Amino acid sequence: MISRLLGSCHMLALTALAFLLTQIECTQDLSDTSWSSKAFEWGLLGRYPQQSFKSSPFRPPRMNTVRWDEQCAQGYTLLSLRGTAVSSPAGIMLDGRGDLVWMDEAFGPYVMNLKVQEYKGEQYLTFWSGDISLGFGLGTYYMLDSHYQVFNQFSASKTLENDFHEYAITADDTALLTSYDTIITDLSSLGVQSQGWVYDSLFREIDIETGDIIFEWRASDHFAINDTFYPIGSAGRSPEAPFDFFHINSVDKDEDGNFIISSRFLHSIVCVSANTGGILWILGGRNNDFEDLSDGSATDFAWQHHVSVQAGKRLSIFDNAAYKKWHEELLGDNSEISRGMMVQLDTSNMTVELVHEYVNPGSRGSPQQGSMQVLDSGNVLIGWGYHGGYTEYAADGSILCDTHINPAVFFPFGFVHSYRAFRTATWIGRPNTQPDVYLNPSDGCALVSWMGATEVTSWILQTAEATSGGKLQFANAVKTPKDGFETEIGLPDGEYDYLRIVAIDKNGNVLASSKIITADKGTVVSSGKFKFAIVTAVFWVMCFVAGISYQKRLRVLIRRGQQKVMGSSWLQRWRNGRRSSTAKHEEEERLYDG
Repeated sequence: MISRLLGSCHMLALTALAFLLTQIECTQDLSDTSWSSKAFEWGLLGRYPQQSFKSSPFRPPRMNTVRWDEQCAQGYTLLSLRGTAVSSPAGIMLDGRGDLVWMDEAFGPYVMNLKVQEYKGEQYLTFWSGDISLGFGLGTYYMLDSHYQVFNQFSASKTLENDFHEYAITADDTALLTSYDTIITDLSSLGVQSQGWVYDSLFREIDIETGDIIFEWRASDHFAINDTFYPIGSAGRSPEAPFDFFHINSVDKDEDGNFIISSRFLHSIVCVSANTGGILWILGGRNNDFEDLSDGSATDFAWQHHVSVQAGKRLSIFDNAAYKKWHEELLGDNSEISRGMMVQLDTSNMTVELVHEYVNPGSRGSPQQGSMQVLDSGNVLIGWGYHGGYTEYAADGSILCDTHINPAVFFPFGFVHSYRAFRTATWIGRPNTQPDVYLNPSDGCALVSWMGATEVTSWILQTAEATSGGKLQFANAVKTPKDGFETEIGLPDGEYDYLRIVAIDKNGNVLASSKIITADKGTVVSSGKFKFAIVTAVFWVMCFVAGISYQKRLRVLIRRGQQKVMGSSWLQRWRNGRRSSTAKHEEEERLYDG
């Protein structure tokens, strides 16, 4: 009896603990960002803290701003979130303080390379969406207009897969896109005793309007397989596991119209002639053409991502420095530190010099992804790719702001990451939808948000009384400044039957109004967190009931088993005859508790 009571108490304790954990998790879903939170950084808020709202079902990350400067408040940050902790990968736009502006989970399974680009004089929100299970992309390129409607979606080719690594719209209204193609080639230089299979890296320039291919280039036509730094391992022996020797991950155009491409696995940046497709020069790697005037610091980048052309014959480079993940570096010194680089090229004298570097503030090496963007202000934004965060620097390399998407203690595990991070100061979002309102009359307030709207500066709550067949006459009741993504507005006193909330811009113009809401009924919005807590509690109660039932059935089975064994042996029957009924009961209890 005592053991049964202890077992029941143990199950009840587990039930209570599970319910408590759901409530603790709910308290962490705050509707704002963190500022220098130690609890966040040590993972006490979870591996991926998220915000939650009542007027919107979306749950963006709850950012932690480790370092802040008012210079970082301008513009919007664009991320492409994914990772093992991200249940719904999505493109996301945040304001300068980390508050949600826009988020869309409808373009799955993955969204990559989210940024604002110009095409024929208009700005578009562009990204790639598709599958990335092979290490490169199989998907489609999108362009959204200012209403967040699909303006265009296209592919680089009907015969080759459309990769996510680069999607850049040029000043000529063309697109630079990457692709991967499986080919058969000689791998004997890497120790494979026959021909094998490799992923060939390609890029194309296409006419967005017509889809025509203007230019195409293949790495295998210009580089030897053994130029690679990436170990072949067991790859290349079958068409199911080709060897990726080059790994193209960025393409840009210089002022002469030539192409600047990045090869991660060759540790090289290559200039390709737009006229002939030939190689004009190579920076870094085994075939470096430049004299390094910075004692090797301008050419020692490795496993790099996102090389971009800057004014005055300069290049910006995101130098990963590392490629192995934490579990592959357990016996290493983990000394590689990722950085952004600004290098000065002199292609007449074939020299290169490191002008500035932007070193990871945590002295960490991000093994995958990453980006470097030079902002209009001259500041530099670095996205740390596999490590969930981004940092803004002054042009001279001093740190202005450092923001973490998830706790730094979890960076090595890839729970949350963004392929690149971009900033835009010019995007204007004008959604075709209405503002969303949550109203529970007993709360004494309403909550309002409007996904994607960038011009709202304040909200006005308007009220109206019911009329007999006439049009409702709304009057302004409460005006409240916009406060983050979701703004709370107190309900006014007095008699009224209906209300709505109106979005106002900086000039006092009405942008849109919400649906009309019956004041005493409010909106019907179910609480997902309450449902989750109830489901969890019901689950554990069912486990408790099942445990009791199982206990009874097990006792019956034990008794039947003992009776069967006893019946098969005269010696056992004789011994059992000497046992008292009390001894039998104690034995049964021992068997069950053991």
